[in-house]
Amino acid sequence: MGAWGYGNLENDTVLDWIEELFETDNMSLITESIECVLEDDDIDADTASIAIGAIEVLAALHGSPGTEEYEEELKEWIDQHKGNGKRLLSKAQKALNRILLESELKDLWEESESFEEWVKTIKDLERRLI
Repeated sequence: MGAWGYGNLENDTVLDWIEELFETDNMSLITESIECVLEDDDIDADTASIAIGAIEVLAALHGSPGTEEYEEELKEWIDQHKGNGKRLLSKAQKALNRILLESELKDLWEESESFEEWVKTIKDLERRLI
């Protein structure tokens, strides 16, 4: 797990995904990232991490950014797409629930000393979607 913190954007996998996001001009990558969690039988750590990053962006698109500092290019992408993806909000909540219950990422965090902080971060993201 290439993570340096329990924040939603504090891992290499999500940062690579964000670079891909910059090349899109619609919600397709965010949609795909969330739906992978809902459709896969086994949710691997990378799939879960990417979905969390996508949901973090989705929350920001709807006026509920987290406390993590977004890089300037991400802020610009969010500003350009503000309000998009409303139909994904309920899917995002379901995806977060699955990640917390049955993902490889959850299993990896359970083995760390920061599991409780990670869960709080995910629960905060879930609240920001409402």
